Amino acid sequence: MKWISIVLFLFLPFSLFAEHRFEITNASKFFDIRITVTGCENGFCRGRSRFEFFKKGILRPYQTIEHNDTLIQLDDEGVPPVNVSLLYDMQSVINIGDFNFDGMEDVAICDGENGSYGGPSYRVYLSSRKAGKFVFDQAFTRLGYHLGMFTVDAKKKRLRIFDKSGCCWHVTEEYAVVGGRPVKVFREVEDATIPDEAKVKIVTRRLLKGKWKETVRYVKRED
Repeated sequence: MKWISIVLFLFLPFSLFAEHRFEITNASKFFDIRITVTGCENGFCRGRSRFEFFKKGILRPYQTIEHNDTLIQLDDEGVPPVNVSLLYDMQSVINIGDFNFDGMEDVAICDGENGSYGGPSYRVYLSSRKAGKFVFDQAFTRLGYHLGMFTVDAKKKRLRIFDKSGCCWHVTEEYAVVGGRPVKVFREVEDATIPDEAKVKIVTRRLLKGKWKETVRYVKRED
């Protein structure tokens, strides 16, 4: 019966699938990562995935995170790059950084192609001293479902996301971290869909002292 086959498939152990394994040793000074995924072809890996984290010099993983899907883009040497976020181009399967600016490394792991225009999306796990491991965070994960991975401005302590609609409408947003949560403090929209085809409308909003301040300007379109 078909439904029985589906149920059995869902409960098959990960090890029964053909595995491709990658060892990541240059992502962090504190830990290494082993990535196991079920399918690779033509420079891309997709499917069920396992991410094992090892303290440097220790053979036993201290944490394992599994996803039902992922997207691994391999470089020319067949290695998954880390901390690469090029719009419309290479995106890492895993990104390491201090996303909530508490001095500890956090991780963002690609969970498939659920971002804008079918691009990679990321689930964010924050370091927790109390738990002694990475802990999934929904609020930060929402920032990983746009045009690729969000960027981190460590100097300004801002997280930045990009998105668009078609060729002619683009948005940039910045988030501060307040009370351990991301809070939007900046939004800028470049709109080239206005009737004046020679100009682009730019609407900028900034959160200042708890209130949004908006400015509008027009610039010459660059073809």
